[in-house]
Amino acid sequence: MTFLHSEYLIFIIITIIVISYLFLRMNKRFFQWVEDYWFYKRSSLHKVSTYLYLVGVAFLLFALLDLRGPEKRITGKVSDQRTIVLIDSSASMLAEDVRPNRFSKALILVKHFVQKAVGQKISVIVFSDGQKQIIPFTDDIDLIEARIDSLKTLNLSRGGTGISLAIQESIQHFKDTSEELNGNILIFTDAEETDGGIGLEIPDEISVGVVAIGTVKGAPIPMRNNAGTFKGNKKHNNKVVITKLDENHLKELGTKIKNFNYWVATSYSLPTEKILSFFTKINKLKQSNNDFRVRPVMANYLMLPGLLFLGLSFLLGKRKVFIMLSLLMISFITFAQQPKEKKEPTKSATTLNLENRLVEGKLSEEGKKALAANLLKDGFEEDAANLYEETLEKKITSQNKAHHFNHATSMLKSKQNAKAINKYNKLLKHLENNKNDENSEIEKMTKQNILKALQSSPSSGKGEGEEDNQEQESDDKKKGEGQSDSDKQNKSKDQKDGKGDSEKDKNKDKSKDGDAKKDVKKKDNKNESGKEKKERKKKLPALLKQFIERDNQLQKKMIDAKTTNRKSRDQKDW
Repeated sequence: MTFLHSEYLIFIIITIIVISYLFLRMNKRFFQWVEDYWFYKRSSLHKVSTYLYLVGVAFLLFALLDLRGPEKRITGKVSDQRTIVLIDSSASMLAEDVRPNRFSKALILVKHFVQKAVGQKISVIVFSDGQKQIIPFTDDIDLIEARIDSLKTLNLSRGGTGISLAIQESIQHFKDTSEELNGNILIFTDAEETDGGIGLEIPDEISVGVVAIGTVKGAPIPMRNNAGTFKGNKKHNNKVVITKLDENHLKELGTKIKNFNYWVATSYSLPTEKILSFFTKINKLKQSNNDFRVRPVMANYLMLPGLLFLGLSFLLGKRKVFIMLSLLMISFITFAQQPKEKKEPTKSATTLNLENRLVEGKLSEEGKKALAANLLKDGFEEDAANLYEETLEKKITSQNKAHHFNHATSMLKSKQNAKAINKYNKLLKHLENNKNDENSEIEKMTKQNILKALQSSPSSGKGEGEEDNQEQESDDKKKGEGQSDSDKQNKSKDQKDGKGDSEKDKNKDKSKDGDAKKDVKKKDNKNESGKEKKERKKKLPALLKQFIERDNQLQKKMIDAKTTNRKSRDQKDW
């Protein structure tokens, strides 16, 4: 075992000596001062802690030299995949049946493929009537992405689609770069062959994949000027051209090529993983076994002891503090695990009075309903549900709708979700058939409670506190029905007060909602600024970016893959 950076060994040794000397000297002076003024003598364990600390630091510093084991020879498989990416730049790629349009979607898919195809050498070719190689074979991802971005401003107003010709001519690039004729061809096109096509002669060693971008239904081809202003749809023989994805042509290509597959890409599809899987499966036979010489990394043999010595130094030097923190942590965990005592609900004086009258047989049907409402308010949901079940008539009317609402609420709080939802649905149907201002508030609370019933589970009590607040107003309205006339008058006053309070609460809620919206906007602005900063960090340095922009301007003249001779009016140029 030797250090990979042994040239720095002398500096590491000097650093360890200097740190040890200064640390021991400062420790000696500090504890001498403590002994002189506080009469506290340093313990032997603390001295051991100091030496363990220095040993741990020494191990970590030696680990910086990158300890390596003896050289070994291993055998591994190496993939020599080369992929030519063909991008259709014909006018039909401007169709917007795939968002934002076919060509923009193709550029997105190409960039995603390049990012995932790590290790492959990739060449990019733009084609329409003819073809132009804009990137030779390279594994420089930054260069490829920069050139792809330059295609965004490419003029696609004219130019047909020569898929077969582009495939056949791209084979020549494999011959120019290697003696072995093998690799992958990946085509991004709408698969609408407008140049008639040619006979294909594809070697079996070459795999071909096609990403068809578009829809069978098709779409017109919008034409725009340099400013992006819409000038109208492309026409041929005074008729609007409708360009469609030709899947039959793709199937026909599959009969001519041995290793062939195609994928249809829509607005939200991303078939990159399937493409890589297809190419990898075909290229497994092309992988070769090569011998490699490696030196295993063994820095962990120094880092682990160093960390161990530092940990022991901390435990011995700060053992009292460590013990105290451990005891506090154990106490906190024990306290947190203790079950919290639940407060038992208590019945109010009104509830007890109504119960006594019920026992004496002096309570009317309306009084029983008022007792059920009070039981629900005091937290005795099961008792309230049972009492409502005995006294409440099944038919929902304008007079007893509030009691039916309380009945459903009591079943919801007593974990009878199915029955509660059924009752709420019946009540909601009645309220929708009898629309008025009085029913709107009950209808709103009914819908909210239905949602809570659907979201809640038997083990969770989520939303119960919120339900108490929502039903409190309705409980106050119903709890005294069936009592004496004086009780009814008092209740009507309470109802008015409750309505006034509810209006105030609504105003407060509106103001809170306004503040919340402002906070959300501020957070969104912060998030946007954070995203912008991250995007700026990812961009190339300013100087390199200037070179790329200048290079892109020079490349625009060469990227145009359309023929210089104009076609006749009868020929297709999309």
